[in-house]
Amino acid sequence: KALAATHPAKSVAAFSMESLWQVPEGVYLSSVHTWLRPDPAGGLEIGADPLITRAIGPIGRIILPEPGEQVAAGQPLFKMERGGRSVTVPSSVTGKVVAVNRCLQDQPNLLSSDPYGTAWICHVTPTAMGSVTSNLLVGEKAIVWLESEFTRLREFLSAQIVPELALGTTSQDGGVPSSGCLAELDDAAWSAFESEFLNWK
Repeated sequence: KALAATHPAKSVAAFSMESLWQVPEGVYLSSVHTWLRPDPAGGLEIGADPLITRAIGPIGRIILPEPGEQVAAGQPLFKMERGGRSVTVPSSVTGKVVAVNRCLQDQPNLLSSDPYGTAWICHVTPTAMGSVTSNLLVGEKAIVWLESEFTRLREFLSAQIVPELALGTTSQDGGVPSSGCLAELDDAAWSAFESEFLNWK
């Protein structure tokens, strides 16, 4: 089953706390916390969902793929860096990169403020669209899953730090993990985050 192309308006407004797990219509989520949206050319626009940037906080630098590069599902697609540490995000699709968002190199803050709009990362033409759809979530299922992932992130962060400090350090706004919590932890926690949430083993 092919992904249905939709063309919703892209908001450039600040991404509100209440919208952390609200997924725009026509956006599909993958288990590695990338989102996909069909583009008019028959390819896929790809970005990072808010969980990654919520964990890292303000992104210092993003390393993008290059146009013409062949990418494979489960292999590195892009990297986000902050304070000398980084997370590598895998591709959820096999195909060819046809465009990248160079604006993110000068404005990585867009990844936090407009993750589903101006912070798109690249466009990929998949080699087999049918193979893309099997593990994607859309609509209410995507929202429920992302909300559950934020709960899992809060539990993960709490497990990484001294228990008596966990509540104040990892939670605010009714239990939503505080922005940048991962940045306060060590290299081992960053590796564990990649393993737990980005499927790196």
